[in-house]
Amino acid sequence: MPFQPTYPIPQEREPYTFQAEPDGENGRVGCLMLHGFMGSPASSRPMAQYLAAHGITVHCPLLPGHGHYPDKLYQVSHREWLAEAEEALATMRRLADEIFIIGHSMGTVLGARLATKYRDIRGMVMITPLYDVPDYRLRLMTVLRYLMPWFYPHKRKSMQKLLRERVRDFDPTVDFDDSEVQARLPAMTRLPTSGLAEMVKVVDIGRELWSCLDLPVLVFQGGHDPAVKPGTIQQIYDLLPGQDKQLRTFPEAGHEMMRPFEPVHAQVWQLIYEFVCERSEVGVAAGA
Repeated sequence: MPFQPTYPIPQEREPYTFQAEPDGENGRVGCLMLHGFMGSPASSRPMAQYLAAHGITVHCPLLPGHGHYPDKLYQVSHREWLAEAEEALATMRRLADEIFIIGHSMGTVLGARLATKYRDIRGMVMITPLYDVPDYRLRLMTVLRYLMPWFYPHKRKSMQKLLRERVRDFDPTVDFDDSEVQARLPAMTRLPTSGLAEMVKVVDIGRELWSCLDLPVLVFQGGHDPAVKPGTIQQIYDLLPGQDKQLRTFPEAGHEMMRPFEPVHAQVWQLIYEFVCERSEVGVAAGA
C-alpha cells in the first residue's frame, strides 16, 4: 500500500499521476518519477504535466517522512523509501507497457536500485544525482544519531542556501528577513540526525549501483548546485558501464533544474522527452 502520511500535506506536494491518452497506434509509455531527500512531488509536477501532454504517463509517489517540514523524517528508515519506490513501480506497471525512470538527487539512487533489479526498465534519467553527501560532516550523523536527536542546519553557512530553498519550497511566501520568521526558523528547519544518517546510507547504496546500471541513461548536472559536490556527477557518469549514456551540463543551473523557476527547465523537459521518444520500443503516443 502507498505511504499514508499522518501529518497534513499541501495539495501540490501530494503524490500525482498524470496519465496520457493512448492514440491507438502506439503502446503506453510511462515515467516513474522519484523525488529527492527533503523534496516532494511538487518539484516535478509541472514537468510531469508537460510530459503527459506529450503522450507520456508520469507517476510520482511521496516518500515517507516527506511533504512537510523536515522534522517529519524523525525515525524514518531508508528501507521505507526503497519500499515506496517498489510500490510506485508496481503502480506504474498497471499504467504503462514500457517504463522509464526519472530520479532527482537521492531519488536517482532509488531509481538505480529498481533499474538494476528489474531489467525491463527501458532507460533512466538522472537529475543532479548524488555520489556523496555535500558536507563530509554529515557522515558523523551515523554516530551522532544516538547522542544528539536533532541537527540545526540554519547555523551552518554552507547549508543555508539549500535550507532556504527547502523552506521556500514548502512556503513560497516566507520572508527570511522577517524577525518572526527568524525566530521560528530553528523549529521550521530542524532535521532529525536519524534522517540524515538514513540519507547517508542511501548515498552509499548508490556507490554500489552506478557501475551496474547498464541501460540507456541521461544525466543532468548544474554548475550552481549546493547539494552536490563538484566533480561527483562526472564520477557517476564515468562509472556507468553502458555505451548509451549522455551527460548534459548547465553551468547556470542549480539543484532543481527541472523546476519552472530555473531558466533552463524548458530545455531539460525537452531533452527528457526526446530521450524517452528515441529509446521507446512501443512508441510514444502523439501528444498535444
